[in-house]
Amino acid sequence: MKPFLFSRLSTWYTENRLAWRLAWSVFAAGLVVTVSLTLVLLQVEYNRGLLKARADLRTLGHSAVSQLASNLWLVNTEAVHGQLNSLRQTRVIDYVQLVENDGQIYASGVDIQGAENTLTESFPIAYLHPLTNQHVSLGQLSLTVSLKGFKTQLFDQFLRLLLLEGFGMGAAGLCFLILYHRLIARHLSHIAQYTGQLNYNLLAAPLSLARRAENDELQSLVHAFNQMRINLQHGVKQREEAQRALYVEKELADVTLISITDAILTTTPDFKIKLLNPAAERLLGWSQSEVRDRCVSQIICQGGDLKSADFFAVLQHARERNKAIARQTVALANRAGERFIVEYAVAPINDPDGQVEGMVLVLHDVTESQALTEKLAYQADHDYLTGLTNRRGFERALIAAHQLAVEANQQHILMLLDLDQFKLVNDTCGHLAGDELLRLVTNLLQSLMSTENSLLGRLGGDEFGILISGDQIPQAQILAERILHALAQFRFVWKGRPHGVTVSIGLVLIDSHCVSAQEAMSQADIACFAAKDAGRNRLSWYSQDDTELQERHNELQLLATLKEAIEQNRFQLYYQKIEPFDRELHQIPHYEILLRLVDANGRIIAPSAFIPAAERYDMMALIDCWVVEHSLKYLAQCKLEQRPLPQLAINLSGKSLNKKTLAFILQQLDLTGVSPTYVCFEITETAAISNLKESSLFIETLRHRGCMFALDDFGSGFSSFNYLKTLPVDYLKIDGSLVTDIANDRVSRQMVIAVNDIAHSLGCKTIAEFVETEEILAQLATIGVDFAQGYYFGEPAPLV
Repeated sequence: MKPFLFSRLSTWYTENRLAWRLAWSVFAAGLVVTVSLTLVLLQVEYNRGLLKARADLRTLGHSAVSQLASNLWLVNTEAVHGQLNSLRQTRVIDYVQLVENDGQIYASGVDIQGAENTLTESFPIAYLHPLTNQHVSLGQLSLTVSLKGFKTQLFDQFLRLLLLEGFGMGAAGLCFLILYHRLIARHLSHIAQYTGQLNYNLLAAPLSLARRAENDELQSLVHAFNQMRINLQHGVKQREEAQRALYVEKELADVTLISITDAILTTTPDFKIKLLNPAAERLLGWSQSEVRDRCVSQIICQGGDLKSADFFAVLQHARERNKAIARQTVALANRAGERFIVEYAVAPINDPDGQVEGMVLVLHDVTESQALTEKLAYQADHDYLTGLTNRRGFERALIAAHQLAVEANQQHILMLLDLDQFKLVNDTCGHLAGDELLRLVTNLLQSLMSTENSLLGRLGGDEFGILISGDQIPQAQILAERILHALAQFRFVWKGRPHGVTVSIGLVLIDSHCVSAQEAMSQADIACFAAKDAGRNRLSWYSQDDTELQERHNELQLLATLKEAIEQNRFQLYYQKIEPFDRELHQIPHYEILLRLVDANGRIIAPSAFIPAAERYDMMALIDCWVVEHSLKYLAQCKLEQRPLPQLAINLSGKSLNKKTLAFILQQLDLTGVSPTYVCFEITETAAISNLKESSLFIETLRHRGCMFALDDFGSGFSSFNYLKTLPVDYLKIDGSLVTDIANDRVSRQMVIAVNDIAHSLGCKTIAEFVETEEILAQLATIGVDFAQGYYFGEPAPLV
């Protein structure tokens, strides 16, 4: 029984060891505090009793002093002894002593004066003499009381209190232990047992205690444990998912490594091979088992341009810097001695701490792609049809030649060849015949090229170029003449039909005075045009002293300026008033739209400076479209700002009288929403009658929409009268050369009268140009012309 009880108590102590320590600590601390407080209280009680005893002694002493003084004055000894005994009988006083001035002592009780734990109070005895009314000192009374009993009483009381407090605190500690075990310890033991047995298989069972669910610290701990269990469940789930994802990634990496076409090698930090993918095995001719733990340089550097020391330095650099090395191209050889070109890259493999734990080497076979690149590079600089250098390669060589001419004063000659009848062959016989002709001409030109310092190239279409290095002007002249003669004798036969082919050649000298390669090409082009204009099948040298060539050169430069002006909107619209003679009949203002070119420096260029070049190089249609678009935008802006709308007369060249321009004008009318009645198109009679059918269709379509038309420069040729009946125009503009001389030349006046009568008979209004004086204006009014236009009414001004 005792061993069982002892074991039980030992277990209970073990389970509540913390409570025991806490209870003992609280008991000891409480005991110290209680004893201290009790001692303090006893000291207070002692001081209070001491004060009470001293107060009692003083009360008794004061009450006995007057009687004792009388008895001593009367020398009543017995009364004195009796009174002293009476004082001692009060139980307050343990010893009474009276000492007279003459040394006589009276006492009662045991003398305890001077002993420990005593309290003595002394009182002087004086008698008030009735005659003198003065106090006469007779002696001194001493009252002594023992404090030993009082202290013993206090000590007994202290022991009783200490015993009661110790018993109470012991009982409280025992109750605390029982309550602690009941409320906390057994639950903590259950929690410890639960956590000790916790594993991944028991995560699904929550922690619960055999107690009421209260919102206290234990329940918070239970909630925390259960939340930890849920978090562990999530962690386990995430770990399992991560393991599955890692497995999938590993499988994917293995499959990718197997299926990837680049050769991949992985090594240890000291460059020993760990892995080769199948592509690396095929490329290098080694198997995984053969190369494992061998140095990678022994496998890679078996031949070719990559040396073992250089490759080893690259690997060390990547490892020490812990940085990938960009792709580098090098020629290698495999185990079988086959050479190939690869791009290789090296990168370190790091562990989670950033330390290099291996290297990865990627080899990308670029043998075929590099061969294809070289082929494409060759094709980029050579013509696919003839095999000659194309325009790009020829221009690169021309730039290099110009640089030599400027820096080394080395002259070159550029020869530009343009076949004269190639378009005829292409159009009549087809492109196959044209291609065959180009190949035959190429063979012929190559056979005539005798000098090694020359380059023949096809610049595009039927254009060829020859670049001759060195000061060989006579040789270039001879070569050009030989080419002219050979092609003049050449006959191209296609499907039994012979075709003659000639060539126009332009030559230019490239020296230190040449501005640029582009300038040299432009000069050669100008010389070639000059050869064509001179009758074709001939050569022409470019010379800066040739006025005609310079004029053509200026036109080509102006052509580039016109293209740039169209792209950058560097044209500006001007207007000139057309005044009616009868203002009441024609109240709407009439303006003729004129065009100016603004160059890169902001200068205004008159149309006479650029219109001829635009007409020569077929740019008038683009310029006319620009004028139409911005004129209609001006009318739309006037309508938006609620300004009066004028009728605008817009000039169109003969090149613009086609379906494409017609569609553009109709589109702009629809886009701007401008009423067509405010638009009048002016065309010259020459342009109108050169293609009468197309001009009539153009005019009728726009007049049907509401636009008006004026026939410009009418009267400059009498052939115009035959076509007036077929041209549905609204105005005839009398040629300014007739109007200028109307006041002084009778013939001019009669011609103006004739034109005005014919126009009115056809239902047209007439407009007289070049009206510069009041005399001319008066003559026109007399004749009956409807409108007048000229500097008399003001110079052209910007349309704003």
